[in-house]
Amino acid sequence: MLGNEMEITEKTTGHCCSTVGDRCDHNKLSLNRIRRLKGQLSSLEAMIESDEGSCEERVVRARTVEKGVASLIRHLVACYLENTARYEMQTDPDQAIEDLSRIIELLNK
Repeated sequence: MLGNEMEITEKTTGHCCSTVGDRCDHNKLSLNRIRRLKGQLSSLEAMIESDEGSCEERVVRARTVEKGVASLIRHLVACYLENTARYEMQTDPDQAIEDLSRIIELLNK
């Protein structure tokens, strides 16, 4: 019964993980990535505000942020695929296909 409740909660809330422990772990990883990105952006902002660094150095930092965002997106999608999509494929395949189509569309924008 408890396992089904967790799956139902996951399905209705849209969380990527079927258990609270998994959700916490995935969220911790996501938040760590976001905090790292904030630090990288702050560093770039400080560099620009203080008029330090060459254009090349600024671009390198900006590209680091860009790659970090791409990594965060991959992590979020992987979490979705490992958990929510797997559950939806068993319980509501049509919804899973619709959700995956929207995610793929977002990734291709």
